[in-house]
Amino acid sequence: MIRRRKPVSERRGAAALEFALVAGLFLPLCLGILDAGLLFWTKGALQTTAALAARCAALASASCPDPGTYAASIAGNWVFPGIISKPDVTKTTVCTGAVSYTKITITCKFWAGGLLPPPFNNRSLTVTAYHPAGTC
Repeated sequence: MIRRRKPVSERRGAAALEFALVAGLFLPLCLGILDAGLLFWTKGALQTTAALAARCAALASASCPDPGTYAASIAGNWVFPGIISKPDVTKTTVCTGAVSYTKITITCKFWAGGLLPPPFNNRSLTVTAYHPAGTC
């Protein structure tokens, strides 16, 4: 007995169904990986900003009389302008033993938080950096 192949028009439905099943799982997975990468990239850029602001504040450099303004301008170069503002930056001095440290803490909302699904949306990012400032 000779079997004939089904016409192309009858096989197209199977391919569409297979694509729908695979894309329904694969597309959200790819978007989740992309969003997590953006989250980690933003946190890394904010960590670098905090470290540079802590160093500048500890050295009492003339280029940064206000660590909040300095951090906002640096973050604008690393990520994009307006990601943090002056009130998002907190400067404190920590004294441990004989050494004092300048501590910079930056807290801001994740910029892509409104686009993400529930594990990532409305996330607040907080980074902290220390730099030695001298003796207590």
